[in-house]
Amino acid sequence: MNDHPDASGADRPEASASLDWKAELAAGRLGAAHRAYVMSGATDAALREALGGLSDVETLLRQKSWRRALRRFGQIEARPAVVPWGSLAADLERLRRSGEALDRRKPDEAVTELDSLDSDVFFRAEADTQRGTALIYDDRVDDAEACFRSALEIDPRHFRALTNLGNVALEQGRVDEAIAAYERALVLDDGFANAHHNLAVAYRRKGQLGKSVRSLRRAQRLMQRRDADEARERLGSLSGGRTLRSLRWLLYAAAAVALYLFLKSRGMV
Repeated sequence: MNDHPDASGADRPEASASLDWKAELAAGRLGAAHRAYVMSGATDAALREALGGLSDVETLLRQKSWRRALRRFGQIEARPAVVPWGSLAADLERLRRSGEALDRRKPDEAVTELDSLDSDVFFRAEADTQRGTALIYDDRVDDAEACFRSALEIDPRHFRALTNLGNVALEQGRVDEAIAAYERALVLDDGFANAHHNLAVAYRRKGQLGKSVRSLRRAQRLMQRRDADEARERLGSLSGGRTLRSLRWLLYAAAAVALYLFLKSRGMV
């Protein structure tokens, strides 16, 4: 009996962990690849930074934060040859355009962008989620459901894909299944307003009005917060934050002018 491990190192724990992160990366599971690499105890700082950055990008894509995902991608300084960086940058831009097209209810435009993606592995969960949404617009519900399930096979934490599965179930009268999907999505991200809103609709169909009202109120608060955050981000991006400061000084100046006119009308100046 041979008591010595194979010289290739296949029996060593760190070798097994290394194979795990490579397998996760090859499957397009970016967050899982980063976690597996960290757990392996490997010490390549550049590779760890790169995988961590890609994991952040994956998280931002789930949140529909297209521009923030592009910025985070651009901040990754270490770029080892484990992924096609140039193709991924182009694909992120295409996903931004397709996502914004869907927000404008232009599914054909979105599909054109999705069809031009370079990689059929990286960011695939987001691409499948968007494609499923486009198919919903064309009333191809079964095909859309298949896309959402495909997205979740790649990225089980993709709460938007899970919420969309709930939407399909709700549309088809499978209310309990829809509620279960929304609740699982909210375990993954309790700040997703759409899941709260649609859960409120599902609860109402079940006659659970108290739960419906609570979910609806939560959705409304989150939507208001999201709108405010998006407005601040748009203003801040115009000039790196200078626009907000300029607006603040304009408000101060307007207040000063108003005070001066008030005092003058009272003969005090």
